[in-house]
Amino acid sequence: MRLRLHFNEPLRAATRAYRDADRRSAQIAGDFLPMARTGCDRIAALNWLAGEEHYLAELVPLGSRLLDDTAVADRIQGHLWAADLAGMIATAEHAADHGQGYRFGGYGLEADNWTVYLLGTYATARNLAGRAAVLDSLATHLHRRGYSDRVIGAAAAIADAFRRTSR
Repeated sequence: MRLRLHFNEPLRAATRAYRDADRRSAQIAGDFLPMARTGCDRIAALNWLAGEEHYLAELVPLGSRLLDDTAVADRIQGHLWAADLAGMIATAEHAADHGQGYRFGGYGLEADNWTVYLLGTYATARNLAGRAAVLDSLATHLHRRGYSDRVIGAAAAIADAFRRTSR
């Protein structure tokens, strides 16, 4: 039996995979992160979010219907920055759980001293509402620096999840 594929079937599969991964990314930030009660659960959810964002960055050339090379590169960079941000917050969460200071994790966003300062402040915040306030400041700072809406939205979604958890 011969398998028949339409000429655009790989594009459809990649587009479907992109949409599914984007939906999972939103579900992690919107549903799973607020349910995380312990620091270890939050770290796991943040690392999962970082993994999904990396996966989305890999799918952009195939799964998005962007035709301009600059738009594709911008979208890939936005996903990679969002993944870095989730990893940085997971590192700061680990530091907060163990009573340590924030340490550099080798992320690209750490080139900015103010970002590192805010994550150091995050690691010293005692409760989730305080950490959410720090993430709001980080989102504002990233907006002023001209980062993509994906990165700013990720910071705001994580802050919102922490606010909902702390209630």
